[in-house]
Amino acid sequence: MKLKFTLLISIFALFIFDSFAQTPLVAYKQGQEWTFINSDGKQMFRAGGITDVGGYSEGLIGAQVILDRKLTWVYFDNTGKIKIRTNAEQGVPFNEGKAVIFNPVNPEEEMFEFGYVDSTGKVFKEIQYRDALSFSEGLAYVMKDGERGYIDQSGKIAIPLDENIVGYAFSEGLAAVSNDNYKVGFIDKEGNQIIDFILDIPSNFNNGLARVADTATGKIGFINKYGVVTIQKIYDEAYNMNEDRTMAGFYDDNYVMRWAMLDSKGLQITDFRFDHAKSFRNGAAVVMYGSRWGYIDSTGQFLFSKNFDYAESFGENGLAWVVDGEQVGFVDKSGTMVIPLPKADYYYDLRFNHELKTSTKVDDRNIPRD
Repeated sequence: MKLKFTLLISIFALFIFDSFAQTPLVAYKQGQEWTFINSDGKQMFRAGGITDVGGYSEGLIGAQVILDRKLTWVYFDNTGKIKIRTNAEQGVPFNEGKAVIFNPVNPEEEMFEFGYVDSTGKVFKEIQYRDALSFSEGLAYVMKDGERGYIDQSGKIAIPLDENIVGYAFSEGLAAVSNDNYKVGFIDKEGNQIIDFILDIPSNFNNGLARVADTATGKIGFINKYGVVTIQKIYDEAYNMNEDRTMAGFYDDNYVMRWAMLDSKGLQITDFRFDHAKSFRNGAAVVMYGSRWGYIDSTGQFLFSKNFDYAESFGENGLAWVVDGEQVGFVDKSGTMVIPLPKADYYYDLRFNHELKTSTKVDDRNIPRD
């Protein structure tokens, strides 16, 4: 059995490079082969037999492969070796030493059963839950018949919840919870209700503020941890607050969204002049002006004059994905293309763990909340 597993590893890791200390940046698929690139733009490894890539965190890359004629979720290390083989078909990146894995029960109705593995590959919780979230701040929401609440790192229920309550991830010491009337409140890590069920959308706290919506109008604003509205509910869209900045939008008379930057007090940093925007991250926000994309800093000034057909947020490594004509790849904060990539069928960002667009078409105003 050990020999068989070793042979399987050698099949998947076709080319292994000396990149032990490097952080994965992006994976791209050409035909049936995936190539993994680090933040220096160097190839880490290439692998075949992968049916899906599911993100990177805590030194492990999640992927779906076919082993023994069966879809299997595994975790690779940075050299392309399979470190963890799970008993599930799907999974998510590790968080706080644990990863959620799951199997479909009724895929057409999006019904799954969930469990957890730890970073050594041991089963932390058997696949048994009807719902389960990644760990955040030492706790994870789980739900199955007869059990609902937040488990701690020992696997025990630390915060039990009533059967009509749904939990969300903890952030800055608080977690949103919703009831069967679709109203949302917040609890602390002892399970105390800090904000009553008076809100309409689940959110999470960033920089001490959380997004809320007006019941009657649907307009967006922000509250503090006491439930007090600190930024009025007047916006049609807004991202979570990051680094004391958010991008907020209004619909104009033609029902076209116009975006501006606000600070954590609700003061406008820019006019509502941008045609589209993304969350403020790592010192910059991506904005669209006309049909071109660029980057503004915390004062609303453009980082550099160059613009692109499409662009995404800067990561902590100071790199951002852009589409510039036929060229795709990563630019630095001077706008210089430092990691160009070849043409591929599919690209996956291993920092933010999502598919990378190559089309210049703006999504139908579907606004991510991170």
